[in-house]
Amino acid sequence: MLSILYDSTFEGFLSVVFEVYRQHLDVGDIVPDCPYDSVSSKTADLFMQPFRIETSEESAKRLTRAIVNKAGEDVFNLLQTAFRSEEPLVEMNILAYLRKLFAAESPDYAKNPASEEMLPLLKTAQAVRREAGNMLGMVRFDKTQDGMYISEIEPKYNIVDMIVGHFRGRFPNGRWAIVDVLRGYGAYYDGKHTQMVEVPNPAELSKKIAAEASSDEFTKMWKSYYDSMAIKERLNPALLKRCLPVRYWKHLPERRQNLSDVTIGSGRGEARGDLGFGSSSLPSVVAQRNARFAALGKS
Repeated sequence: MLSILYDSTFEGFLSVVFEVYRQHLDVGDIVPDCPYDSVSSKTADLFMQPFRIETSEESAKRLTRAIVNKAGEDVFNLLQTAFRSEEPLVEMNILAYLRKLFAAESPDYAKNPASEEMLPLLKTAQAVRREAGNMLGMVRFDKTQDGMYISEIEPKYNIVDMIVGHFRGRFPNGRWAIVDVLRGYGAYYDGKHTQMVEVPNPAELSKKIAAEASSDEFTKMWKSYYDSMAIKERLNPALLKRCLPVRYWKHLPERRQNLSDVTIGSGRGEARGDLGFGSSSLPSVVAQRNARFAALGKS
């Protein structure tokens, strides 16, 4: 039985499935190359024979056409979305579905959400889409010294290119980048075109952004607004953590206690789980307003 290795891309996985059919391979597991540490990453089984399959664009295209012709474009998109989860068994689950799809005599099987093979993929795809939807409200941009806006995210799933279109529509004339610091890549938009770029050292990038963010007036204004709007008497930590999961806090400027003292993985200078409303390092909008009113009264 084979433990098949591939380059972790969706095209690479399609190439694997194509070769499984072409060579009639006995597959025990499918293991992607994972260049970063992930909860969902896995290693090849020592009791299986390793067998590497290289990505073939032609093979991937041929299998894509076969899936679309058999099940439709929406099912193909669902499989691609589920693949983004990077869960340990997602490749084998997709392979099981495709085997049943191509062997099924009934045309109704392709889109049957209650089938044993489709149901786990449907749930996984829903979780990935939910993460992408949540991330639209979690992206915060910091302005760098050269005038570009950059945002760090650390999503559970591989969803950067799923959210790029939203921000390209919102900020069509600016230069910005969204970087997945866990996976070491991101999307860069130059005002006209978007390209995916590798980020070889996310930790250094994070420190540089944090240092420059301390002098970013827009970031200060946002932080001060967030602090001044919080009503301490009505704090509900359980509700806050349910609506805004703690794992997102690390890259949100409103969660930072001190913009100038930040290290990667530290939650932006804030203890994990600390609600952190109010900041001694930044003036409150309300305090500034009251000071101005007091000055006017004295005059």
